[in-house]
Amino acid sequence: MRSTHGWIYAGLIVALAAGPLPAQRGGGAAGGGLAAGGVAGGGLAGGGLGLGHAAGAGAGTVHDTGSLGAKGNGPVGKGIGQSANAATGVTQNPQLSGRLQSLLPPGTTLSAAAAGFQNEGLFIAAVHVSHNLNIPFDQLKSQMTGTNPVSLGKAIQNLQPNLSSNTVKDNVKLADRQAQRDIQQTASGNKPEQFVSRLTSNTNLSTRLTAMLPPGTTLTDAATGFKNEGQFIATLHAANNLNIPFAELKDRVTAGESLGAAIHDLKPSVDTQASASAAAAAEAQSKD
Repeated sequence: MRSTHGWIYAGLIVALAAGPLPAQRGGGAAGGGLAAGGVAGGGLAGGGLGLGHAAGAGAGTVHDTGSLGAKGNGPVGKGIGQSANAATGVTQNPQLSGRLQSLLPPGTTLSAAAAGFQNEGLFIAAVHVSHNLNIPFDQLKSQMTGTNPVSLGKAIQNLQPNLSSNTVKDNVKLADRQAQRDIQQTASGNKPEQFVSRLTSNTNLSTRLTAMLPPGTTLTDAATGFKNEGQFIATLHAANNLNIPFAELKDRVTAGESLGAAIHDLKPSVDTQASASAAAAAEAQSKD
């Protein structure tokens, strides 16, 4: 690593790393926008998971001011995971079930958690929102299932009324992306991109990167899911520079959120401008 970058960014990194990681996460807009058609659309490429609809009763989208899709009489948007029983799809996929189980409260079985959700997409998004915003999963589920279900956005609004409408929408978008990513990756068997083999075959680089990873994490597992090696290495540097859990940062970046926005979401004490600077510093380090 060239020493010049270290001197340039040392002051910034020290200042940013001092801020505590908040108990509540979320709030930044997921980078890149949703697939054409909005979150209430009809399939992976044509509108995501239908998260703007209440389970069985919502025709609006998360873009509706105030209602957040809680009103109307249309069906849930058809998209990924249309099973009438969400538990069936997620429990039959070991990789997907393992990923989701780690996000659920201790002692909660995946089948019990998924029971009552109309499709896998809504369930997976709800699991991510619960984790991202520290909302108890059982409370979120009770809002979205049962006799009077509401949309994911409305459930967030009901349980955390202090969040702005824009923040709620941004978190629904992020959860939509995270759910799509989970399903896509597990459908492909979590096959690493070609750049991962290049990293592991470079002894000096792989040794340096492995030393930065959380204990017990392999380089292959850590890099899988990123689009390219630059994105992976920059995320790893940012996590180390700012004392942000790598897994948390990866979860957002691989779902399409920019590195700067992800830093700000996970460490709100770092303002938007400083987060962008920290992301730029990490990206410069990734090129060393």
